[in-house]
Amino acid sequence: MRRSLAIAGAAAVACAAAGTPLHAQGSSVDQQSACMAGRVGAGVAMPCDDGSAVYFSPAGLAQSPSVVSAGVAFVRAGSTFRYDQGMVPADGTTSVERPEETIPVPQAFINYRASDRLAVGIGALAPYGLGLEWPVCEATTPNCGDTNFEGRFTGYDNTLRGLYIQPTVAYQVVPDRFSVGVGVDYVMGSIEVHRRQFGPANLGLGNTEIADVTLEGDGNGLTYHLGALLRLDPRTSLGVRYLASAEVDIEGDAAFVQVPTGNAGVDALIGASLPADQGVQSTIEFPAQLVVGLAYRASSRLNLLGDFQRTYWSSFDAFPVDFETTDDQTLELGYSSTNTFRLAADFAANDALNLRAGFRYNEAASPRATPFLPEGERNYYTLGLGYRVTRALSTDFSFQYINQPDRAGALIPGGPRAGIYEATGMVFNFTLAYRFGGRGR
Repeated sequence: MRRSLAIAGAAAVACAAAGTPLHAQGSSVDQQSACMAGRVGAGVAMPCDDGSAVYFSPAGLAQSPSVVSAGVAFVRAGSTFRYDQGMVPADGTTSVERPEETIPVPQAFINYRASDRLAVGIGALAPYGLGLEWPVCEATTPNCGDTNFEGRFTGYDNTLRGLYIQPTVAYQVVPDRFSVGVGVDYVMGSIEVHRRQFGPANLGLGNTEIADVTLEGDGNGLTYHLGALLRLDPRTSLGVRYLASAEVDIEGDAAFVQVPTGNAGVDALIGASLPADQGVQSTIEFPAQLVVGLAYRASSRLNLLGDFQRTYWSSFDAFPVDFETTDDQTLELGYSSTNTFRLAADFAANDALNLRAGFRYNEAASPRATPFLPEGERNYYTLGLGYRVTRALSTDFSFQYINQPDRAGALIPGGPRAGIYEATGMVFNFTLAYRFGGRGR
């Protein structure tokens, strides 16, 4: 049964390290503002003035107006696994579709210009997240006759949530020229993983489904973020931000439910040796991010933006899992750090209407697609618009289409290629912002 616990721990790691996903490479989500989402997240050198600079450009708060904003992104994604020839299961299933899900991702920001040079702000957002569910039979009726995805032995219903609370202070070191920003991050994380378990191979049950395993827990941690913004000339700005990695100590429970095999003698043997429900502890490390970008004011109405981001997924080399009554496990993951490239344009059609568009490319974080994370390198295409209802009140909308080339993958981590994962997604984002006070560029 130690192997079942090890795989349960691996499920937690896969959720933590992998994720989106909800939506991006690994589990990174950049939908914290409809204005910024319309630019595919580009703008560390020229953030939107809706308060989202708390996350996207901490130093930019010192050059933004006092504002309060709130919004929500609706992430809709689905995927399909198509078996290779020769890997089709005995029931003849050639493909398994994961139904499309729509997941809301809320965010809220406040920025207050305490003086011409000083600003304080706070944000509540979810920069990392995962939600994946594959069709399987219930544990009590394993031969239900419906789709029963073979990847259930890796994971079939997994959720990761990471909520960041980011108080931030920004200051214009050189007025209207050079600003810096710094803040702390209170991070709340939670995981829930469901998977099925094979029986002991030494009893001839290596291909027999014997248990449903659930692992869930939550915890919190602290980290920091900082940024700098420099106007090189009246048209050109250079920005940088760094979000440090966050270790979240997780405490939770591992639960085991027996799956009947139809053989009374085998069921009795398994029932006697099934692990007892028990506590589990671990640490999830959300990765660090480094973003560098340029903004160029091509005309009085057109801004061009480009960002480069490095996300340090390689921090997931090893992951310890501590079980209350079973030997501890250390799991090897093999994730790689990734690069992301963003290009965008923001055009002021008139004094009230802004039109935006952008393109983003990012590399894959996982070494191979699996049911935990059927991801690959991705291309993102976005359109957005912002409308100033009054001088103080504005609303922003964005739409993003996510295209992922098909990627070969396995049904279990480290297993042989079994087929192709296909994935598509789209995101609708809405933000409402209200500006107060007279300061701001």
